[in-house]
This record gives sequence, C-alpha cells and structure tokens, in this order.
Amino acid sequence: MIKISSHFYRKLQSVKWLVLSSIFLISCTDPHSESIPDFTGSNNGPYIIDISHLEIVKDNSEDPVIQRELQVLLNGADRILSRDDFQFVTDKSSIPPSGNLHDYMSIARYLFPDSTGAYTVSRDGITNPEIYNYDRPRLADLSFSVYVLSLSYFFTENESYAEKASKLIQNWFFKETTRMNPNMNHAQVAKNVNTGSAQGIIDANDLIRIIESVSLLYDSPYWTSNMHVQLKRWFYRFGSWVTSNYNPDAFCDPSWCNNISTWLDAQKAIYFRFTEQDDKLDSNRYIEPVSRKIALQFDDRGKQKFENRVLSQHYYYFNLKGFMQIAMIRKNRDAVDRDWPVLDTENYGGIKPALDVIVSYLEGESAGDFFRTSGDFDNCQYLKVLKPAAVAFNSDTYDQAARDLLNSGCNDPVISLVYPSLAMIAEAEK
Repeated sequence: MIKISSHFYRKLQSVKWLVLSSIFLISCTDPHSESIPDFTGSNNGPYIIDISHLEIVKDNSEDPVIQRELQVLLNGADRILSRDDFQFVTDKSSIPPSGNLHDYMSIARYLFPDSTGAYTVSRDGITNPEIYNYDRPRLADLSFSVYVLSLSYFFTENESYAEKASKLIQNWFFKETTRMNPNMNHAQVAKNVNTGSAQGIIDANDLIRIIESVSLLYDSPYWTSNMHVQLKRWFYRFGSWVTSNYNPDAFCDPSWCNNISTWLDAQKAIYFRFTEQDDKLDSNRYIEPVSRKIALQFDDRGKQKFENRVLSQHYYYFNLKGFMQIAMIRKNRDAVDRDWPVLDTENYGGIKPALDVIVSYLEGESAGDFFRTSGDFDNCQYLKVLKPAAVAFNSDTYDQAARDLLNSGCNDPVISLVYPSLAMIAEAEK
C-alpha cells in the first residue's frame, strides 16, 4: 500500500500527478477491515466551539450586534426547514470508478479536458462548472445547513431545528439508501486520467462541522446516544482510512508545505477527539508537531511561502483559517496538549506576523508581497480568522479588527455568535 508522504506528493507533482495519484487510490485500505471499539454514547464535545462562550452570547442577547447576527442565523435556519431538495451521494448521475454509488466522488476543480477528452488542462483559479454534478457541493450544502440548524437549536431550544439537522445527518451517514461510505477514494478525480487524487482529502473539511453540530444536538430527543455511537463508528472508519493513506508529513516537506497539510491535521485532530482517541493528538506517528508545520510555511514576516497561486489572497486566508481550527481544538482540550504551549506564546508559534498582515491590510496598507489581491475576495471572510484568533490568543488587536468588520456590515453568524467579544468574556468571568 502507498501512503501519501511529502516526498511522494512532491514526486506526484513533478512527474505526472494525474497518473500517480490514481496509484494511491487503487491501493487504499478498506476501512471496514479492522475492528471498531465499543464506543460510549457520551458527549465530550464540541471541540472547536467553547460551550461557555455560546452561553455568554446567549446571556448577551440584548446586544445589537448579537441581535442582528442571531436574526440572520434564524432566518437561514427557517429557510433550511422549508427545504426538501437536499441531495446525497446516491443522487449523482455518474457512477464512481468503484461502481458503488455510495462512494463519495468529486472532480478536480481547476482541470478541464484536452483535445482527447482527458482532464489534463489546468486553469488555476477557474472553476470547472462540472463540479456541481458531483458530491462536493452536496456535502458542503449539508454540512453548512446542519451547522446552522444546530446553532439555532442551541440558542432557541426549538426542536424543529434539531429534528431537521438529525434527519439530514442520518440520511448522509446512516440511511441504507443514501449513506456515504467512509472513504474519499474518488475525490477530485481527473476524468479519463485517474480515479481520484490525494489532495481530494481537502473535500473532507466539511465533515468537521458535522462533528461540532452533533455535540450541540446532544440534548435533543431527536439525537440519541445510539446515533452518537453510530456516528463515532462511521468517523472511526473514516479516520482509519485517512491515517492508513496519509503519512503525518503528507503535503509538507522543507521544499513545499501548504494548506492541505494544515487542514489534514485539523481533520485528524477532531476525528481523534470525537472517536475517543485523544492519545493520537500528541503522537508524531499521526500528527506532526505544529511547530514544524508553522516553521515550514511562514517566514518571520508572516509571508506564507507556498501559498502563491493565482488566488493567493484566498489561500493566505484559508491556510490561517485551518490553523485557527487547530488552535481552538488544542486550546479546548482538558488534558495537557503537546502543541498548545507552542501556540500559547508571544508570537503564537510564528503565526502572529501573518495575522498582523491581515489586520494591516484591512486598515488600508498594501498587501505587498504577502498575497495578490483579488477583486472577488470578500474581506468579511477574515472574520473566520480574526474572531477565533482573538479568543484563542486573547488579542485585543484581532478582537477590534473583527468588531470593525461587523460594524461595517459584515454578517457571519456562525462565527460571530460562536466567538464573543473579549469584553463579554471578561465580564462573564468577573
């Protein structure tokens, strides 16, 4: 079996990644082949969200910004309640290379067909509209909808939200006719070239929200302890598939280390936490130390050395977003954590300069050589970085920058209602 390591992935790119990535996927192990532990039905999540912070937001419901953001959240949840058009992996018209419609399948976003019909023409930054015929947008839609419903349930205790969220989760993961198999063997396929690509693991980022959501649904009668166990079993299989096929240094070596490596670590961390395998978070056998990843990806000015593609502004933000997820998972552990002491330092392990670049950019300074600005990049996206950074690192600078974005009209209730202002946190702790 071939596991994806940094060396292999570099070879994948420099030789003929479209062909070699199919070798990886053909050799994947079967996640059903190993025994599954007897999980408890207990809930020790969420893992990124701090429940006490949600309670603070709830207690400050008279705050004008919270009122506005909560209304946006509930309006979205009500729209989701009325929807009956959700699609699942078995709704795609194309059968995956495995022949099993339950296997997740997506196609490479930036690849287009050449004259022979093989998808070998790369147009970085230009999305092939064919992606919407496959499972990637279906998973993104379901994940976001479940998260909106779960947060709405927490803030209102309206069981209609929990019922809808539970039904969507059951359809995607449990229901015999619509469930997804616990693998991504056929993610980011290059059509007529391979059966899937290693970097397709990035599609699984949306699974993170599912895990966070069920912890918020846990007290509802529509989400039972048996369902909780069943979902743990699914993620144990999926996590086993991930660790069987991606080495800790996948997508990361001294010559090239990018956002996929960051997000892979975020994924593994939450899979391990949810499936009662906390010991693996501190093991180099499964997740490399965050200090190494940061040292390879950032210089001392905050430049991200390998996020220099066409949409570099997006990737600069997107990689930091992944690190903020890792920071919150590490910070919120009850046990002593290997990586949090590194992040809990004056420069956050080396991330602070990169965050400061974003603040300076929002204040009107040039992006310089840090990233190429893009006219279609929405600066409101920076809330997803600045809000958790403010809370994780107790930073007034990032807290103020996030507040300025909200005051300028940015709306992002799944962020603003999860991370209260530092002033609210301080008041609650008196």
